[in-house]
Amino acid sequence: MYRYLLSMVVGVAIATVGVGAAAADDSSVSVLDEKQFVAALEAADPRLARLAAEVYAAEAEVGVEGVRINPSLSFDREELFPENGTAATNYARVTWPLDVSGRRGRRMAAARSAAAAVSADSDMARFEILVDGLRIFNQAAYARLRVELSRTEREALVRAVDVVRRRTSAGAASGYDLQRIELELAAYDDQIATVETELLAARSELAALLGQANGLVDAESSLELPAPPAPLDGDSSTILANRSDLRAAQLRAQSADQRAAAASRGWVPDLGLAMGVMSSDVGDQTAIGYTLGLSITLPIFDRGGAQAARARATRRVAEAEARVIETRAPAIVRARHATLARRIEQARTLAEGQLSRLDTLLKTAETGYREGESSVVELLDAYQTARETRLRNLELRRDARLAELDLWRALGRRP
Repeated sequence: MYRYLLSMVVGVAIATVGVGAAAADDSSVSVLDEKQFVAALEAADPRLARLAAEVYAAEAEVGVEGVRINPSLSFDREELFPENGTAATNYARVTWPLDVSGRRGRRMAAARSAAAAVSADSDMARFEILVDGLRIFNQAAYARLRVELSRTEREALVRAVDVVRRRTSAGAASGYDLQRIELELAAYDDQIATVETELLAARSELAALLGQANGLVDAESSLELPAPPAPLDGDSSTILANRSDLRAAQLRAQSADQRAAAASRGWVPDLGLAMGVMSSDVGDQTAIGYTLGLSITLPIFDRGGAQAARARATRRVAEAEARVIETRAPAIVRARHATLARRIEQARTLAEGQLSRLDTLLKTAETGYREGESSVVELLDAYQTARETRLRNLELRRDARLAELDLWRALGRRP
């Protein structure tokens, strides 16, 4: 019996040292609240910089489509060889292209719509990156709070072990009671080691998200329940209002229409106005004159049909994307809205109906055991019930926060 008690005391001491070491390591962890985390993510995530670069590249295409064709300068010399000498004529011409079809303006309009679509897609992708980051943040906060709660519950269980040990020493309890509750404590220490490992992984994942490959970042949040979502009034168009991906699809369809309109002007020829000076040898004199010319393309092989067909195909794809969003998104939003409301109600029901009764339950179980009116099994059951209820409350608060993020993603914006 002595050896058994000694081994259990050593085991508890080792577990306590382990918990203390984990707590000491907390001082080397960077702690960020939600606002600080979002700011750090926006500054560090390279995906956001890539999205900004894509918008910049799309806007640059507007300038490319707006570039006018450069004029050309040509020099020619004609020389004849009559019997009595040579006769030379020199030309210097400037050819100025003229756009009379209006294709350039339509291509610029199409490029502007395409750039706006890329910007809208970028807004949606940026929002989704932030939502995904907040999911990881809330999971990390849950891991931290779970460790803190587990350590607190361990302290309560240690007090119960002391109660059983004192009754055993006084001969009021059997050795089985002490062995059973000490085994419970040892098993619980193993659970704490598991949740501490999960916390370390969550801190590492949060640090990696912020570009800190060798660091640890902790999420400072109490995971308070979100406010109940506002009722979903109105039809689907109201639900889809300001949704960036829908606006992007509509803008791509508009851009395709404008490109098709530009291509449909392919039958209009391109003109070129040529002006210049000439000099010609006339006898023993040199005569100076001018030249005027007009060039015109012959739209025989390419009249824009292929470009128009490609634009129409692009428009069909964009319209299909918009229809998918318009059809599916409202139903998903309603489902996410209902889930969030149920999660909040479930968490509140547990908190109001069960949490307030746990202290009374534990006190009753301890008193009953001290007075010999209940067994160690009932005492352990009370502690397990209290621990599981508190952990369940924490889990429901986390689930409610994640359900809120799911609703944001379905809406494509933060309400």
